[in-house]
Amino acid sequence: MNKSTNDFFRLALEKIKIGEYDEAIAICDKVITKNYPVYSITNTNSFDISEWEFFDDISLCEKSISKDKDCYKGFLALSILFKIAGNVDRRQIFLKKAVDIDITVNRVWRDFGETSFQQGNVRDALQKFQEAISLDQNDVVSFEGVGLCYYYLDEPFKSLTPLKRALTIDPINHAIMNNLAFILSEIGDLNDAMNIIKKAIELCSTSNVYWDTYATILFLQDRHEESLEIFERIIDNNPKDWEISWDILTSIYNTLGLHVKAKIIEEKLHLK
Repeated sequence: MNKSTNDFFRLALEKIKIGEYDEAIAICDKVITKNYPVYSITNTNSFDISEWEFFDDISLCEKSISKDKDCYKGFLALSILFKIAGNVDRRQIFLKKAVDIDITVNRVWRDFGETSFQQGNVRDALQKFQEAISLDQNDVVSFEGVGLCYYYLDEPFKSLTPLKRALTIDPINHAIMNNLAFILSEIGDLNDAMNIIKKAIELCSTSNVYWDTYATILFLQDRHEESLEIFERIIDNNPKDWEISWDILTSIYNTLGLHVKAKIIEEKLHLK
């Protein structure tokens, strides 16, 4: 019988209670890898878990964490559980406890950077990702983090080197490929952007987000009919609102004289 996410969550808590922190971390990572075989800090939380079901157990775990030199692992394990639960604030609390015990652990700084990024504290996230890289020069997630932080700090050209470095380390990470292609398209490097997004789609052809990036690049190349064809394919896939660039699709409809369709989308966006 396959274990549910709840089962793994409960098992990890039991491991923390008895001081088996490495085992708890491994269990948590197994859950995350199962959901995200290709990891990116832009992944959206898809875990169906409620931390309140485990409130008492979590409190017991926090109190039971030993005071030996490796106890930071207990707080790290709890922080990953809160990642699974989708509680960024609580996750950051336990990461702070972990880093206060040992400032030399790459994973703690990397995860700390990720929480800051998700909270919108981009400059703080950048510093934490850079700290993580100083401890591990092959940290794919932190290189991606640095790249995306530079992008959100309005320095897109500085974002390219760390993102390309991330792909050098993990050349089949199609999520990072999509991020890089999107940024390249924004700075006008449409040929490289197109080549990279095609590679991402070859590796994962089911992502509406990747197809949206592809359609957007076609639009920027003034290939409006081809772009529209891709957008309508995305719509057939029943995308979530954030998986499609409705504003660009509206512009294409207007450019091609499909004003009624453009108006429908404009009204849809206005209602949100």
